[in-house]
Amino acid sequence: MQKYFSIFQITLQEIFTYRLNMIMWRVRQVFVFLIPFFIWKSVLGTGGEIYGYSFAAVMTYLFGTTILRSLVMGSRTVDLGWMINSGYLTIPLMRPLNTFGLFFVRDLADKLFNLGFMFLELPLIYFIFHPPIFLQFNPLQLFLAFSSVLFAILIYFFINVIFGSLAFWSRDVWAPRFLLMVIMEFATGAMFPLDMLPQVWQRVLAFTPFPYLLFIPLKIYLGSGASAPLQLLGSFVWLVILGSLAKIIWNKGIKSYEAEGR
Repeated sequence: MQKYFSIFQITLQEIFTYRLNMIMWRVRQVFVFLIPFFIWKSVLGTGGEIYGYSFAAVMTYLFGTTILRSLVMGSRTVDLGWMINSGYLTIPLMRPLNTFGLFFVRDLADKLFNLGFMFLELPLIYFIFHPPIFLQFNPLQLFLAFSSVLFAILIYFFINVIFGSLAFWSRDVWAPRFLLMVIMEFATGAMFPLDMLPQVWQRVLAFTPFPYLLFIPLKIYLGSGASAPLQLLGSFVWLVILGSLAKIIWNKGIKSYEAEGR
């Protein structure tokens, strides 16, 4: 356990090494929140609902997606493709560590860093703009939402492992990852709740793991009622599928790993 804690500390030190880059990233995250905030305020700030969402529900969703982006989609495993292509993967492979465990601990350090700043930035935004926020007090809904977030963290981790492992066979890992990020920006519900889409698109997205990263945990938190256990089951099914697929691809890819330059 001590060796994983050391990796956790080293990863945090790496993050704080490039301070200007770190500051600009935090500024970007603030604007990612403020732009949709002002858009929704102009639409619903005077009252009413849209697709069943009040202004308070939309603001809660917006705050929720901002927090979950940091918690679920904060990741250092995105470096996996570069590590494979550069031969740097050799170093962690030579250590007496579980490779997936090492990557996951690095992810946890990144998530802690993001959350630390998020809990400074969001209260400041709240006290400046005073948006209405819905607080969930139902213990069952909170438990289901928390469980859904844990599944989302693991689902995103395995997605990163799968796409990073493409570097075992291809030098070009940036193009597939860029396409993935564009798709996820829409398909996770990061831009707006997915149940605002036409039914046909909701059905299409329901057959992908992406809604389970942001939209489903937030819908459970807001109170999705009897459908929450079924949504949680869907998260678990995708976790098993992607976890198994990541392990299969990794085991096949590691056999062809050549560590050029190392």
